[in-house]
Amino acid sequence: MRLTDQEIIDLLQYSFVRIDGAWFMALAKGHGIQTAWDADVEAWKQFSYLFGKRLRKNYIKEPVWPESFIEAMEILSKVLKIEGREVTLEQERIVVRITECETQKAIAKANIADCGIVTVYTYQGLARGLFDKDFEIDVQHTQNLNHGDPCCEVIINLP
Repeated sequence: MRLTDQEIIDLLQYSFVRIDGAWFMALAKGHGIQTAWDADVEAWKQFSYLFGKRLRKNYIKEPVWPESFIEAMEILSKVLKIEGREVTLEQERIVVRITECETQKAIAKANIADCGIVTVYTYQGLARGLFDKDFEIDVQHTQNLNHGDPCCEVIINLP
């Protein structure tokens, strides 16, 4: 069997989201939901920081706020197969609204977790990796599909 590059990418996207959920559920089952949450936050902090560093090293060599951060979010969203996504610049802030997300669907199906807190730390880690380890952004997850809102909404500002 020969798979196309797009079929491989589809499998990678599917696998990435599912392994994230699988290890979370296994940890929650064996050690409790709070331990799983704590580990999940730490894992996403580290991953997003390293992902941002990789982007800076190989693709966005001289990052500029906010354009480069928006580019980095776009790349990460493609990796995570977050398809129903709109990003706008409103005054001095970045507003992200998501209506279609593989991670959110998996979380809703499992009914044990909520991605909101991880989203905050992921965007912060991405910014630190892309710009500088001491670079700070304020991230607020103001709406959440898993709470019945019409979208997930994240507002990002420089402090």
